[in-house]
Amino acid sequence: MDAFKLTGRPVLSRFSIGRSMSDILSRPWVEGAVPLMLAAGLFLLLTVSTPGFTSPGTQVIIARNIGEIGLIAMGLTIVLVAGGIDLSVGAMAGVANFVALIAFRVWGLSALEAVALAVLSGVLMGTVNGALIAGLKTRPFVTTLVTLMTYRTLVQFMQQGYADDLINQPQDTTWKLLGAGRIGALPMSFIVFLILLVVVQLFLTRGRWGWRLLAVGASPKSARRNGISPEWAKFQSYVFSGAMCGLAGAFMATRQGSTSSNVGSGLELIALTAVVLGGVSLAGGRGSVVRATLGVAIVAMISQATLLNNLDSSWYVVILAVALIAFTTLDLRFGKYRGTLAQKLAMNPGKLNLGPLVDVTAPGTPWTINRRLTEAKAIGLGRVEGGEDVVIDRNNNIYCGDRRGWIWRFEGPDDEGHVFARTGGMPLGLAWDAEDNLLCAVGGIGLVRIAPDGSQETLGAQTRKTWHKIADDSLVRAADDLDVAPDGSVYFSDFSSRYQASEYVAEILESRPNGRILRWDPARGNVTVAAKNYSFPNGVCTAHDGESILIAATLLCRVDRLWISGPKAGQIETVMASLPGYPDNINRASDGNYWLAFAGMRVPAYDALMRHDGMRRRAFHELAADEWPMPQLNVSCVIKFTESGEVLNSLWDETLENHSLITSVREHDGHLYIGGLQNNRIGRIQLDPSEVGDIDVRQVPGTQRAQEDLQKAGVNA
Repeated sequence: MDAFKLTGRPVLSRFSIGRSMSDILSRPWVEGAVPLMLAAGLFLLLTVSTPGFTSPGTQVIIARNIGEIGLIAMGLTIVLVAGGIDLSVGAMAGVANFVALIAFRVWGLSALEAVALAVLSGVLMGTVNGALIAGLKTRPFVTTLVTLMTYRTLVQFMQQGYADDLINQPQDTTWKLLGAGRIGALPMSFIVFLILLVVVQLFLTRGRWGWRLLAVGASPKSARRNGISPEWAKFQSYVFSGAMCGLAGAFMATRQGSTSSNVGSGLELIALTAVVLGGVSLAGGRGSVVRATLGVAIVAMISQATLLNNLDSSWYVVILAVALIAFTTLDLRFGKYRGTLAQKLAMNPGKLNLGPLVDVTAPGTPWTINRRLTEAKAIGLGRVEGGEDVVIDRNNNIYCGDRRGWIWRFEGPDDEGHVFARTGGMPLGLAWDAEDNLLCAVGGIGLVRIAPDGSQETLGAQTRKTWHKIADDSLVRAADDLDVAPDGSVYFSDFSSRYQASEYVAEILESRPNGRILRWDPARGNVTVAAKNYSFPNGVCTAHDGESILIAATLLCRVDRLWISGPKAGQIETVMASLPGYPDNINRASDGNYWLAFAGMRVPAYDALMRHDGMRRRAFHELAADEWPMPQLNVSCVIKFTESGEVLNSLWDETLENHSLITSVREHDGHLYIGGLQNNRIGRIQLDPSEVGDIDVRQVPGTQRAQEDLQKAGVNA
């Protein structure tokens, strides 16, 4: 169900170009924007300035170079991500080239066997690098510099020892296919590279292997504390790099068949330039093979353009240096201002027209200010910090949350209380399920179930991501209030899919429909969205008949009914609108009506500010967070209303001494218990007997006993 229409705004106002740009700039894959723009700009420049650059033959050559150099760059990227460096990649490719040629031309092995032997030789060389660096703790730069010279010397020995034998060139279809074959317009080396690119990227970004490499590269000490062996991760990266160099050397052998001792010489600098151009960090912990591929494409295009323009080979190095400087400058600027720009565009306040304001100072109305809450008895005075909600169990024990993440338990109104559970988040809404487990909406975590012995289980911490949204809205960031439906499912509010629960001030300032109503299904154990695009949904209460839930939309100053069963299932109806305050938690009353707490009351000045989004945007950019304009949250009250939305009476603390901010009110055994997000106590007042009914408000609505209670109370179910 889409609740956007409740804002009264045009359909197009739900979209924000600024926020979309902010979401894009905040995504990790935007780090590759600079190499992508550089590659695209270079391609356009060379297309215009270099004759024959876009010809099919030229593109095949470029694709073949990308395939071979890309394999080397892929291995080097994995090493860099893990916090190492490998200067021997070109020499390893040269050794693998000769191993493949010797195996095929001298030993008479098949093409596939020769390629496998070349890859194996790369694995062995990578193993040597990894053993020295990860096992003996030698310095990567010096070690791979030494192995570069060692492997290069090995190439010379192999060239001298097999020079005469390598003249023989057996005819083999598979060998030719690997070297010169194509599928469509794509060379075999490029196809193999693309397949490996997808596989390695998935492992790097979605698999444990990649996460461990990134963790080790970012902080080896932190990785070790989390049970990851930095030595093993780095060893694996060097072995993988050797394997990729071995495969690249095999493709070089099948394509060129060169027996020169200079094969692979200089590839380490070309590959290193390519990965740096692709935005892979030399410091480790950041990079991807996709971005490295962009750098490889840049290098391959510059190489081919140099040849097409008949430039000396030294110009190739000069152009690469210029490209590297240009990239470094642009990437530094982009990285410096990307976060700032994303933050500036993130806040895009909406406009709200809350309707006429009720005068609560007028005498003789259900809203008239009084002192019924002034003499409320304090429970847990000075011990509780921000008890947003309160519930009472069958044994009259009182439970409330605490901003420190605790759940307090008071064994009676005079008990000093003790910490019953520690949630690790911001416990807000509370409710009992049919098995007497305490359900808690914990900001920053989600829906948590606490057993009578205090053990905890997280039931719902995420839902399915909205497919068309750029920002990830799958996490339950700001679970607020909840209640249980007759089928055992739990409906709970998530007041913002963009901000954390601790950032509720930013959500209030923006006042856009970022919230939603979620449903936890006990049968499937998953969380689905029952209503989306809600403007700060807060209180959630299952109706007495169990066929609908009442929802308090705090910023819209209204209460709605979402039908969850029956012929109207999925529809939203208005119960109360244009309320004089900001409604918070809703709970059932024992006489068939409902209690509603107001976190604050409206004032004309802030109502006007809600209609001017530009002023709030300026406040966000130009004022400190503690100076942002906020609703009036120093005067609160409690009301009782009927099923149809008629206000029966109200309860106030006219002195504002004890309960100036009320977020929840709970009826139990002829008393009202009052909670407040900023209060240092739980309040308790006795109700007039005429206000108390026979319904057990702890019962889950819709059950047999709950239906019997409704009949006794004379309430139509």
